[in-house]
Amino acid sequence: MLPTFPPLALPENVLSFEGEKFFELVNQTCGEIFKELMEVLSINTVHKLLLVENDILAVFQKKYKELEKITQRACLHLDDDTIMLKPGLRLDFDRFIEALHALTKSFQLNENDDSHNSYSFLIAFIENIFSNLVKNKNNYRYSEAVMHFAQSLYILGGRNVYEFVRLNLPGAIPSMPTLSESLGKAGARIEEGEFRYNELHDHQKSCGYDIAVCSEDATAVIKKVTYNAATNTFTGFSLPLERGIPVARHFQTDSFDELKNWFENEDKTNYLNVHIVQPLIASSPYSSPFLLVAYGISNNFEAIDVLNRWIWMFEKSKQSNVHIVAFSTDCDPRYLLAMRLATGFFAKFVNISLCDRKDVLDIDLPKDWSAWFFMQTRQVFFCFQDPTHLCTKLHEELETNVNSSSTSGDDSSEDENDLPCISSSGKHQFNGMRVTDTISLSLTNSYFCVEIDDKKIYS
Repeated sequence: MLPTFPPLALPENVLSFEGEKFFELVNQTCGEIFKELMEVLSINTVHKLLLVENDILAVFQKKYKELEKITQRACLHLDDDTIMLKPGLRLDFDRFIEALHALTKSFQLNENDDSHNSYSFLIAFIENIFSNLVKNKNNYRYSEAVMHFAQSLYILGGRNVYEFVRLNLPGAIPSMPTLSESLGKAGARIEEGEFRYNELHDHQKSCGYDIAVCSEDATAVIKKVTYNAATNTFTGFSLPLERGIPVARHFQTDSFDELKNWFENEDKTNYLNVHIVQPLIASSPYSSPFLLVAYGISNNFEAIDVLNRWIWMFEKSKQSNVHIVAFSTDCDPRYLLAMRLATGFFAKFVNISLCDRKDVLDIDLPKDWSAWFFMQTRQVFFCFQDPTHLCTKLHEELETNVNSSSTSGDDSSEDENDLPCISSSGKHQFNGMRVTDTISLSLTNSYFCVEIDDKKIYS
């Protein structure tokens, strides 16, 4: 059995070597003679070496003046001028070239694996479809990759998009009950009125932030009551507030009479209130926000409820290692009063001073600001109004002033004279038209104003 040498160990990035780094590599693996040979032959990169490897040793068979000294040292010479490369040098060079080829081949295999992995989901998706097509619908099975895709599709696209894909690709993605079960197991379900502080702590650790801004806003929703079998609760009623905190699972019962009483007497919510935590990370200014809580509300709350909720959220967030430095919301007067009470802006509690807490922020304001910038230098947190909502309010106020000045002239009487022409009309004559009693002042020019039963109606 012939003895074999172990393969030559080369750096992983050897294929990118060039210049002095390449010559040093040749010197270490093949010796100084081959290093000088590479310099004379102008081979200064691994790529060039692999392209001309078959021509390198052939240069010793001819007498080149530039290679006389190198040939004299690298070869054995006979009296008839026949020369032979020293076996040790030949072995070192062959091992070096063999190691480079092996490394090149491994990189090619890795690239093939990467290209295969780039289509791995598509392959699994198609295989899953063909596997389910030969089964009964009750026996459909889905791989983990397909389940993750289905969850992402539902979260990002919504129910309508999900059902459209499912109905047009039979056997591709699971039905809604199966998907709901998988989302529940993955912890992706958010229960109404439940603050997700444990998840906030996990989010804080994964993203590595310490401070954040909490925003609050409500969006209109269709009044609808649904039942959650997992928690035996009814969702769609306005959750009551205790010191500003929504009471989770308040509408939970096993009594039909109590449920009937809720439908008859409780308000069905038409607003969904959402609290979002936005991390403040210097290295990642566009980091994704975190949904803290969502719940249905009515219009029956006061400024003190808002402030109590903010203080409670501030303290609970600190337990999750997140310091809320500001709260942001819209321009509702109750939110504005809560902001003034929190910041001491011409308003304060009678017996409580938030600025005396130990965890307040010390603000270093420029001295020349004191004449016009009214803010205490010790704040628990800052408060911001939504700039878009604020600009809308200013625009409506300007529209009101413009409309008031324009209607004070003679043209206003002409507009009023046009209204009696249809003042005797009833609502039955406007079937099929969308009418409303009140509209935003900014939309006044986009509506027709008519009188129905001595009342102005916009259409």
